[in-house]
Amino acid sequence: MLYGYDDLLFDLSAEEGVFEIGKTFEGRSILAVIRGTGVPRALIHGGMHARESITSALAVRLLKNHSGKAVLFVPMVNPDGCELVKYGGTKYRNWKANARQVDINVNFAADWGEGAQNVRVPSAANYIGEYPESEAETQALVALTKKYNFTASVSLHSKGEVIYYGYKDCKSYKEYAKMFSAATGYPLETSLGSAGGYKDWFVKEGYGCGVTVEVGADALHHPIGLESLDNIYLKNKTLAAVAAEVGEQIWTKNLWRAQ
Repeated sequence: MLYGYDDLLFDLSAEEGVFEIGKTFEGRSILAVIRGTGVPRALIHGGMHARESITSALAVRLLKNHSGKAVLFVPMVNPDGCELVKYGGTKYRNWKANARQVDINVNFAADWGEGAQNVRVPSAANYIGEYPESEAETQALVALTKKYNFTASVSLHSKGEVIYYGYKDCKSYKEYAKMFSAATGYPLETSLGSAGGYKDWFVKEGYGCGVTVEVGADALHHPIGLESLDNIYLKNKTLAAVAAEVGEQIWTKNLWRAQ
C-alpha cells in the first residue's frame, strides 16, 4: 500500500497548527506543521519525489512523536506527483516529477542545470524546468527557508540508507552532519555530480548544515510501500531531535553568519 495526499490529509486532520505554504499546479495545498517549543531552527521535508512518498509517511510519524526544541515539517512537498504514483497505475510507478513533469529536486538555484543526470525536456525524472525556481513547490520551500532562516535541514529521500552532506567544494558543518549519521547508522558521503537540489541550495546559500537522508534499504523497489515504514522509522526515529539540536547549536554559535 502506498502513501498518498489523501492519507496525508487524514493524518493531519487531527493535528493542530497545520498551515499552507503554497499550492501546486493542480491546486493541492503544500502543508506544514511546527512541533516542539520555541522558534524552529530546523526543517524536515519529504515527498519531494513522487515515487518516494514513504518519506512523507516517515515525516508524519516523526512529527507526531516529536517534542523538545521546535522543528518545522513539510511532509509532502510534491502532492500532485505522489497522487499520480498512487493512483496512476503501473505506468507511473517510477515517476519522480511534479504534475508539470519537472523534477523539483533539480529546480533550485544551485548551479541549476549542471547536474550529471539533468535533462532539458519535460520528463518523469531529472527535468530541470524552464528556469530556476520555476515550480510552485520549489518557490514554497525557498520562501519558507528565507522566512525562518533555518540553520539545519533534512531532505528525506529514498533509497539506499546513506546520508549526503555538503555541496561541491563546500564541506562545512561535517561535525554536525556526523550527528545525523550516528543517529541513523547510515554512512556519511558527499554527493558528487549533484546540482539544483534543495540540500545543494541550502548549503550553497550558507544557511547551515543541510543533509539528504536516503531511507530504505537499496534492495527495496520503488515505490516503497507502507509495509516498510515501521523498520524505516526505527532507524530514523531520532532524526527530528538531532535536527533540532543541530539547528539550535548553529544558530546559538552564530556559525551560519561566519560560513
